[in-house]
Amino acid sequence: MENLTARIEQWLAPKLEELDCFLVDIKVKPSGSKIEVYIDRDKGLQIETCEQVSRFLEFHLDNEADVPSNYNLEVSSPGMDNPFRVERQYRKNIGKTVEVLLHSGVKYEGVLDAYDGEQLTLGIHLPPKKKGQQPEVRSEMFLLKDIKYTKKKISF
Repeated sequence: MENLTARIEQWLAPKLEELDCFLVDIKVKPSGSKIEVYIDRDKGLQIETCEQVSRFLEFHLDNEADVPSNYNLEVSSPGMDNPFRVERQYRKNIGKTVEVLLHSGVKYEGVLDAYDGEQLTLGIHLPPKKKGQQPEVRSEMFLLKDIKYTKKKISF
């Protein structure tokens, strides 16, 4: 199914560029019966955009000999709980709160202040030392190779 994944990427490239979207991930079951495509957009993804991509992709899949006729296609955003998979997700989320889990098992939460492709910088809020004081913000840099995952954190 690696060939199918590569073909899907190839088909989608011009369509996603036209819609100002980017590809996050493609998951294809070994049997080809279920295909999941995750896309995103810098300024928010609407369901209508997912529908356009789905119809576009269905046209190509319906004309492929090695795709079962009863395949199930899902096109959606990667969701809030899923780790970042591509560089553009990091860039999109600069200034937002993220959760970083290191391979060592240590977890950090903070504002993604910077990302350069090899490392990221988090602004971590430390609790105030005394009641009524502002929290202190400590800047921490992490190499991507030391990070197991980074994902957006929802704060209420």
